[in-house]
Amino acid sequence: MKMRRLALFALLATAGCGRCSSNSSAPDAAPAPTVVPEVVEGLLPPPSPWTFKPARTGPGQPSYALPEGCTMRAPLVRAAVAKTTRFVAPGQGLGRLVVADVGGSPPELTAVAGVVLDPEGASRDPVALPWTEAAAMPPMAQSEAGRWLAAYTEPGERENALRVLLFREGKAEVVSEGDRLEVVDLACGASQCALLTTRAGTVAAAGADLWIGKPEEPMGAWRRVEIVPPAGDGDAHPAGIARVDPAPMAVLVEGGELSFWGAEETGAAREVGRVPAPYGMIDAAVMGEQPVALVYGNTVNEEGCAQEGGKMRVERPGKEAELLRAHAPPTAGVLRSLGRGAIATYLAPLGCGVERKVVYAVMLDAEGKPVGNPMPVADASSFAVAVKGGDVDLFVQLEGEVTWVRAACQLP
Repeated sequence: MKMRRLALFALLATAGCGRCSSNSSAPDAAPAPTVVPEVVEGLLPPPSPWTFKPARTGPGQPSYALPEGCTMRAPLVRAAVAKTTRFVAPGQGLGRLVVADVGGSPPELTAVAGVVLDPEGASRDPVALPWTEAAAMPPMAQSEAGRWLAAYTEPGERENALRVLLFREGKAEVVSEGDRLEVVDLACGASQCALLTTRAGTVAAAGADLWIGKPEEPMGAWRRVEIVPPAGDGDAHPAGIARVDPAPMAVLVEGGELSFWGAEETGAAREVGRVPAPYGMIDAAVMGEQPVALVYGNTVNEEGCAQEGGKMRVERPGKEAELLRAHAPPTAGVLRSLGRGAIATYLAPLGCGVERKVVYAVMLDAEGKPVGNPMPVADASSFAVAVKGGDVDLFVQLEGEVTWVRAACQLP
């Protein structure tokens, strides 16, 4: 699961914009020429359908709890899956997953598709997606109308260059080409999508490119917002997308800090806030106009352990940090904005070197403060979460079963 996402928006003032950037500041940037999308060959077949049935309850069955502010909006359902199954949620939108079957040693993907889930039966409407390496899932998203998108890189036409492609409905279209170009994040909202990459140019440079457009539009109609940090020769690089609607917001990592940037119709970007993140970012979101980042609170070593256990901080520009704790540092985490407030979920072992893991959840209020203490939801080997308004889908895998937890979350 990807630890991501950050991006930010702010209204660009007509004067006094000391920290603004525009695409005119990088003449060597290399947007792709207009091309006809090409059919992508070699996509993997769809995985076996997931069939959900009512979850058994009682002694010997897994139990589930919800954080303060959340209630069950529908009964628990459960599907039998392979232990090696992998899945991710597109973020905004319910009852949708990207599912992959994995086999062999070393592990290799054997089947991949975006699917629609049915709480009373089998998954349906599989859509082939360009995820071909088990250890490297490309950013994927789904539009409000159900269109699946993915973004990935491949060698470019110039020597040592890479190019970014946007995949839709079996075809891929070139987005841009540049030195050491990387795809970082892709997300869709109610009316548009946003794609975040490193900054395209003949020579790799600090900053990022944020591409914004409607999911059905050709890349030539998407607008490019170039994010150029004040220290153009620094180490600033993109971390992810925190908001798409009503206007995209993005975040860069630079020198132990996260800098939040916003884009507007003029094609410019402006820095709107910074928070400390010396130990690394877990995820980020925007609630109204309040950017919030979930970050590690201490050093995590190569074994995933920390001397002080699992410490996390909820950071907001200009405000005091809020502390969250777990028995050990989380191995994955997600922060999703709701209609009001947000929900933070993370997976953490019950101790350093302990195999047993638990998925936790906690609501954040409109200011980004935790509502109560993090709740241990259930034992889990992996999880995914998606939201729409105040409704939350939490998919919890434990060995060979995935439980679909359908909750409704709102602030008191």
